[in-house]
Amino acid sequence: MNNILYNLLLHTVVPPLLAAYYLPAVVFGRKYRNSLPGKLGRLPSDFPAEALSRPRVWFHAVSVGEAVALSPLVRAMRRLVPNASFVVSTGTETGQAKARDLITEADGFFYLPLDFPMFVNRVINRIDPDLFVLMETELWPNLIDSLARRGTSVALANGRISDRSFPGYRRLRRFFSPVLAKMDLFLMSSELDAERIREIGGEPDRIRVTGNTKFDAALGNTPQDAEEAMRRLLDIEEGSRVLVAGSTHPGENEIVLDTFSRLSKLFPDLILIIVPRHVEKTPLILSAIRQRSMEEPFLRTSADRGETRAGRKIVVIDKTGELFKIFSLATVVFMGGSLAPKGGQNILEPVAWGKPVLFGPSMEDFREARDMIVRCGAGIEVRGGEDLAGQAGRMLSDPEESRMLGQKGRLEFLKHVGSAEKSALMLVELLNAKQ
Repeated sequence: MNNILYNLLLHTVVPPLLAAYYLPAVVFGRKYRNSLPGKLGRLPSDFPAEALSRPRVWFHAVSVGEAVALSPLVRAMRRLVPNASFVVSTGTETGQAKARDLITEADGFFYLPLDFPMFVNRVINRIDPDLFVLMETELWPNLIDSLARRGTSVALANGRISDRSFPGYRRLRRFFSPVLAKMDLFLMSSELDAERIREIGGEPDRIRVTGNTKFDAALGNTPQDAEEAMRRLLDIEEGSRVLVAGSTHPGENEIVLDTFSRLSKLFPDLILIIVPRHVEKTPLILSAIRQRSMEEPFLRTSADRGETRAGRKIVVIDKTGELFKIFSLATVVFMGGSLAPKGGQNILEPVAWGKPVLFGPSMEDFREARDMIVRCGAGIEVRGGEDLAGQAGRMLSDPEESRMLGQKGRLEFLKHVGSAEKSALMLVELLNAKQ
């Protein structure tokens, strides 16, 4: 009954909403032009569907964060089942770009179709997977139902249910419980996430706690030469005081700029690097800089014209994919999505580089990582601009203390590495059970 109601709504209410959402973006801009055919169930022309060997494993990572978390898991599975075929779907174009960049072990990439049976089945028929692995928590009833009916094993990896989403899942338990009943394995990030998946209908004997693969991903993506390459690229000398504001949202950029204005009076050599969460918001940052009569920033864009920073103290990154390496330059990091009520961003990445991290109170999506670095002193919660300036100023005034705090965080971080290997072993066991 639940599935009938779901499909009734899907076919009557959703199409007009999708048209209103996608058509203007496609017609008047470039957004979704690459992904829309895939969302309608079409695989790319270069996708090697007929050449895939057995067993076939389909991984889904909705966007950038999930693609990052998936990369060490695919790597670990490739070591365990070297002859298997691995294909990766994403829901966003930025996630697809990140997946293609990081997951070199995959045999093909495509976009997840919208959850209409005709689109879903078109893709499933072409791929014919033996195992389907969802990263984190993205439950599509028709997709999961079609896979289960076909005899495909379905697993959730790196599973987590945030504080924000849990009340909604709990209210809709009667709807999600039948969906979860069709899934064979739940590999959860923490005991709390395991408890929550049980509460909304996950079968207890199918639930395991394997940790968070983002620890493995962050450790594996810290090449030794990255810091030196970034220093050359941005002309920043070793020992320079650098405040990196990563994954910032509107409302936070203004706080960061005001913080920098105050701190630069105490530390005239201070360099600010802002990396917005969404590069299309860069014009808003540039406007905020001009409104404050601050110096024109150095803008690092995808269209690299060979320009240099030329001594400018503010750097704005209008390019995806560089934040992780930029963390290597930081004396102190402020992580965005946390003063704005967005649930936080991935604070494990700067911690992997051994950097102390400041963040706001909205960290619901990264509570485990937050608690870990707060316990060891490498992370500090700030309540607003005044607090941010005070805590950043304290760390900038004693770079050696900041370095020691960052190293404490990295040592604690290393204790949590290994989730990808544990998860891969359990997924291979599930895969073999259906062979």
